[in-house]
Amino acid sequence: MLFDCHAHVWWDSFSEDFDAVLERAKMAGVEKIIAPGTDLETSRRAVVLAKKHPKTIYAAAGIHPEEIPSLQDSPGLADARLNISASSRDLLSRRILELRQLITNNREHIVAVGEIGTDKNNEQLKNSIKEQMHLFREQCLLALEYDLPIIVHTRESLPETLEVLDTLPAMPPGQFHCFSYDEAGLSEILGRGFYVSFCGNISWSKRLQSILPTVPVERLLLETDSPLMMPRDKKGDPIDLSLRNEPANVRILAQIIADLRGVSLQDIGAITTENAQRLFHI
Repeated sequence: MLFDCHAHVWWDSFSEDFDAVLERAKMAGVEKIIAPGTDLETSRRAVVLAKKHPKTIYAAAGIHPEEIPSLQDSPGLADARLNISASSRDLLSRRILELRQLITNNREHIVAVGEIGTDKNNEQLKNSIKEQMHLFREQCLLALEYDLPIIVHTRESLPETLEVLDTLPAMPPGQFHCFSYDEAGLSEILGRGFYVSFCGNISWSKRLQSILPTVPVERLLLETDSPLMMPRDKKGDPIDLSLRNEPANVRILAQIIADLRGVSLQDIGAITTENAQRLFHI
């Protein structure tokens, strides 16, 4: 059994053949999928899928840091950069209130708060880092309140992510998805009790391939980040010729991880599934 802990199966590109996507996943041995939202609308879509496919799809609800720049077009956020204005806090508080209501009304279908975190991948995101950190902290507090783990996105912003986590009244359990940092970054994450997952990047990054065996097996999860992060071969070509990443491809990634660790696919599948069930209380 394989468990895809991060697949955006609410994505529009899956809508026309969703049943076939699930069937291919099952044929590949993928029996459970966590679908994280990236804003309120996609979090609601994830809940709908979880209700329609119980015990196969589980929802995570959250607001992704890349959503902040679009919110900055709203009144009160346009001039907020280095400090967060009262109006900015009010708008973000309204988003948190809506997220709280979504979780309250659908708690039995939601297994995590995510995808949340920080991102400094471009200038626009760098300029919104204070707002991102505020939103990340508020969502972490929500996770603590509801006794839910978090699914963390951090890109070129690990210090800011850790800064937020270290200000919390308690460290939430959770998953750092799509790990892309070095050994020091891994140590910081593991030291705070988090689980780690790699996606298509483990198929092409020699640096990550060298780091992966140092992840304690009891902290390792599987994910595809579908439909993004397609696994690629040594030539850089997509391994899946459909050109769309989907949960079935977690088997490809699990085999790569098994080979790097010198164990069987069955062992990796069993251990990572047990880890996921423990973290997400499934």
